[in-house]
Amino acid sequence: MSVTTTEQLDELKSQFAEFLKQKMYRNTQERYRVLERIAEVDQHFSADELYLIMHNQGDRVSRATIYSTLDLLTRCNILVKHRFQGESATYELRSRMPHHDHLLCTECGHIVEFNAHELEEISKKIAQKFGFKAVEHSYQIFAMCPDSSTCTNNPANTPKPLLAS
Repeated sequence: MSVTTTEQLDELKSQFAEFLKQKMYRNTQERYRVLERIAEVDQHFSADELYLIMHNQGDRVSRATIYSTLDLLTRCNILVKHRFQGESATYELRSRMPHHDHLLCTECGHIVEFNAHELEEISKKIAQKFGFKAVEHSYQIFAMCPDSSTCTNNPANTPKPLLAS
């Protein structure tokens, strides 16, 4: 499931430890456990989805700890936080893949990641036109799957898994 190696995880932990030290936050095992679980997730995830993953795997971490740790990991540039069309925030590891943009189905929520180098140039030109220097961009295309009634990504078309208690 994971595309993060032990070496990459150690680098992320080191980066996080340095951030916590500089900002004078407590360095706790729970925060590192959250980071470890995130490294195992190879797709976008919400705080609640991460909580369920951790709960189902026996981790004893509160929702509050997950939310606060996600905020800290975003602030130290380990995570990227997305808000797709009013949904709750979703996250992904910044190191997972190079800068990319997103195509989202408004019906089923399926997300396609893509790289379009033309967007880099467009961003630079628009920023220059208004006297700015582009440093980063976020581009989202909202679309619909060809047929939501047969779409395999549509939750309405797949059986719901039972949660472990």
